Amino acid sequence: MFFALKYISCVLAHNSGQDFTVTLNATFKSVKVQDILTRLRTAYLYILDINVTSTGLVSMEIPQGKVCYNSQYTLNCSTEETMETCTWMIAYPGQAPQTIGVGTEVIQLPCSNQTAISLLNIRGNWAGTYTCLLTNGSVSHSASGVLEVALLPDKINVTSVPPTADCSTSPSTSVTVSCSIFQNQENYTVTINNLPSQQSVTTVIQNYTITIPINCMAEQIPSITAFCQIANSLDQLQITNASIPIIYPGEPFCEEENEWPKTKGGETATILCTAIGKVGNMERLCNGTVWADPVDLCTKESLNILLSVAEDFEKGIGATTEGAIIIFESLKNGTSTENTYGDVMATVSVLTTMSGASSRVALTDSLLPNFIDSASSLLNTTWGSANKQRDFGLATTYLSSVENLVKNIQVNNSDGHNSSNIQLQFCRNSSICNKTLFNVELELNSTSSLVKTMGLQSMAPRLPKGIYQESIFPSLVVTAIVETKVPINIRMAYPLPENESVGNSPFCIFWNTTENQWSQQGCTLLKSSDNMSYCECNHLTSFSMLLSKTPVNLPFLDQLTYIGLGISICSLIVFLVIEFLVWNAVVKSNLSHFRHMSLVNISLCLLIADCSFVASSFPNILNDTLCLVLTLAKHFFYLAMFFWMLCLSMMLLHQLIFVFNPLRKRVYMPLAIIVGYFCPMAVVTVTYLYYNKRTDVTYYSRTTCWLTYVSSLQGSLYAFLFPIGVIVFANLCSMVVVISTLLKPAATENTKKDDKEAAKSVIKVIVFLTPVFGGTWILGLFVFLMDDNKFTKVLINYAFTIVNSLQGLFILLTGCFGEKRVRDEIVKLVTSSLGSKSESKTSSGQK
Repeated sequence: MFFALKYISCVLAHNSGQDFTVTLNATFKSVKVQDILTRLRTAYLYILDINVTSTGLVSMEIPQGKVCYNSQYTLNCSTEETMETCTWMIAYPGQAPQTIGVGTEVIQLPCSNQTAISLLNIRGNWAGTYTCLLTNGSVSHSASGVLEVALLPDKINVTSVPPTADCSTSPSTSVTVSCSIFQNQENYTVTINNLPSQQSVTTVIQNYTITIPINCMAEQIPSITAFCQIANSLDQLQITNASIPIIYPGEPFCEEENEWPKTKGGETATILCTAIGKVGNMERLCNGTVWADPVDLCTKESLNILLSVAEDFEKGIGATTEGAIIIFESLKNGTSTENTYGDVMATVSVLTTMSGASSRVALTDSLLPNFIDSASSLLNTTWGSANKQRDFGLATTYLSSVENLVKNIQVNNSDGHNSSNIQLQFCRNSSICNKTLFNVELELNSTSSLVKTMGLQSMAPRLPKGIYQESIFPSLVVTAIVETKVPINIRMAYPLPENESVGNSPFCIFWNTTENQWSQQGCTLLKSSDNMSYCECNHLTSFSMLLSKTPVNLPFLDQLTYIGLGISICSLIVFLVIEFLVWNAVVKSNLSHFRHMSLVNISLCLLIADCSFVASSFPNILNDTLCLVLTLAKHFFYLAMFFWMLCLSMMLLHQLIFVFNPLRKRVYMPLAIIVGYFCPMAVVTVTYLYYNKRTDVTYYSRTTCWLTYVSSLQGSLYAFLFPIGVIVFANLCSMVVVISTLLKPAATENTKKDDKEAAKSVIKVIVFLTPVFGGTWILGLFVFLMDDNKFTKVLINYAFTIVNSLQGLFILLTGCFGEKRVRDEIVKLVTSSLGSKSESKTSSGQK
């Protein structure tokens, strides 16, 4: 057996080292060679270190010929001895070998006398020369083999010239569609829309083109689709398509402007970056006929290459601690100058990729300075584009990635690192951690051996405000991380912005990473002065403080609400029981049937809505599903109550106007049920479906279990305010008609007695109709519309709370005890019951 001892590397005292190659025709054990090396070090003191690598003692199993793209294979190496460590490396032509670590696309099996790696998703980056290295002490045995892959392009760029087909001036036109990929050794068969294409090759790009005619006189379609299909040597397919908009006569478009081509309204134009050292593109939205500002998505070429390296790192190629240090060092160099929006996106992608890899590969605190400085430099750039959802997504991804990296980086001797926009500080072996991050004082109680605290300047305004649209956000976000899952308590002292704290109430909030929105759950405002706000939270995440343009909670308002609701619920139950008992005796005509049917439905809806309100009073103890159900219940049943009030007022108005043409039961009842239940159901359903599709504003607030208010005319709350506003206005108009009808006799007879009777009638109408017409809710509209700082708003708030929480009591008083026939029937029932009891006692006494 012939094998070679290669790379006998000796590090001598007087120079960097020497390499020797020895070819032997013998078999030997690693322990024998290790013994020789030990004696050499002992005998020759000028030999500082010596290592031996052999070939021929390890056999490798690797596929022969090309393997399929996106396939899975396991590579094996075995030897006769049990080895201590096993290492796999991959090398590309002209590049140094890279160590294969743990990643998303590779699994390493335990090391013994054999070693194996499973490649889970073989693509172009896994094609190369593999080397397995099995080591005992200073002796290593290696084997190598080449893995060939039938390649497919990882990215296909489909474009057209012109990018928008113009049918506005001619009966026909055409576009030239290009399919571009990076050049490699694979022989591709390329078709565009199932037609053969013409190939042209540059230094790094392969282009395939075809001209597509468009008949402008045919049926108008908004766009055509170009399909690019690429087949490799194993007949595997990769398909990418692109939509090409068409401009027809009369449709809006943006005129050609410099390098920006003519573009259909609502579409986004894209052009390639031409600056030296830049890759990617720029985009510009056409708003109808007006161009929006361009968005620079061009990326430094060095950053683009670094992103590819980071993606390979996450997959497992070069996934070592040393590799991570090199990546973050390169990242700092790449973000040291002014960043474009594209540079920010690329850098955030690198951070996100390394964040995912940090849970598998050990990252040490030696990379902290480069990491923090890189992340900090991004906060010097304005992340603004025409696509606000993309901006918000970029901010949330950035925050979660930075947090996760800080969490997973292993801290040894570092005390943290401070940069212009990020301050990272640690507390060790202390039950109380006191730190000051920028101008925020932080105190955290925890039994964890290590607490990591971080402050990010200029971070809060970049995150979506959600339901706090009209709030004032300070720039700082504070994050605290503990090593172990133990109960914690964190307190923060935030300085309030100057000239902005007067008349505004502070809120303590945290960034809910599950829902990607700000929340107050678990955070409490301890106290607030003119210049400081003190927050306490019982969980860890990213915290901030905001100033909400709503008044501070008023004293005893909650207590008044719950007492009033309790009285209202009991009153409504009593009302429904009385209606059940006296129904047959009271309901003798269609008019009385209509009135009492409306009152019963109003009471039933209000009862369920009030019960739902009480059930949702403590959102912290409710799960998400129950919170949503209670929000839907309140939204629907409060609206249903108002729609039944509308039915009652319209019925009364009809009776006054059309005296000799009364309503028929078979007309009124189906119509009332449709208006009373189907209309509010439609409003609630449409509102929920609309906001359920949106990502910036939710249908309901998890912290209140009620509809969301964003800003003026924005938020699901308006799907409640608008209907009740319209209904209350209509009901008030009906009440005015009733009052004017009552005043007519007084105006004609002109006597003091009649005036007095008319005044009594008007007062009676107002008292009896206001509760069942929803008139008390006018106070709520005033509360919503008035300025926060006015003392009048406080008084109206109390009045609204008291009056509306007692609405059930008012319905009982006006609907039952205010109607003579109902009172008479109640008296009959009571006297009948007492009489039967008296007779029972008398008969019992006679016996």
